[in-house]
Amino acid sequence: MRFLEWLVIGMLALMVICAVILPEDAEKARIIDGIGKGVFTSFGLLMLGYVWRWRRKAPRQQVPAAKSPLLGKAVIVDGSNVMHWSGEPSLKVLSKVLKELEKRDLQPHVYFDANVGYALFDRHVEPDELAAKLDLSPVQVTLAPSRTPADEVLLERAVSEGLRVVTNDRFLDWKQRFPKVAEKGFLIKGIWKEGSVILLGLGRA
Repeated sequence: MRFLEWLVIGMLALMVICAVILPEDAEKARIIDGIGKGVFTSFGLLMLGYVWRWRRKAPRQQVPAAKSPLLGKAVIVDGSNVMHWSGEPSLKVLSKVLKELEKRDLQPHVYFDANVGYALFDRHVEPDELAAKLDLSPVQVTLAPSRTPADEVLLERAVSEGLRVVTNDRFLDWKQRFPKVAEKGFLIKGIWKEGSVILLGLGRA
């Protein structure tokens, strides 16, 4: 780059000198024309060098990482309630409901009371194990903290994010704190009949 800068300056100076001291004839015009072409070429190379240097120093634009696609719009599922729709607690019933939600392009997020494992398997279970049994991602299953009802946890999320809740619970004990539970369409109720699920407001499975 420094060489090209001095070359352009030197050739310009030479062009001026030739224009002053050479006699006016065809030879002078030929010499000045040749020097002019050299100046033009050197200047073009110099500009290309500046552009290349600028591009090297310019910060590169960060390409945002691709987001993992969601299954669909999120919906909260009161797992501890839904698993009782057939009477006795059953993951079969809950699994059927989850599949029907996914068919409708809804992404279920299931909430359980902390003691759900004892109701189903007579032992404590972790969210990861429940997720595996329900064929869900671990992030789609939440166990409420011990001594905290799942109702409180799931309603806080549903209300804050504007999500619907799949449950047959009317949440009478929570209406004062969460008035939204009384709004039409907030709760998605369901019926388990002869191995089939009817989700009210979403149609028959």
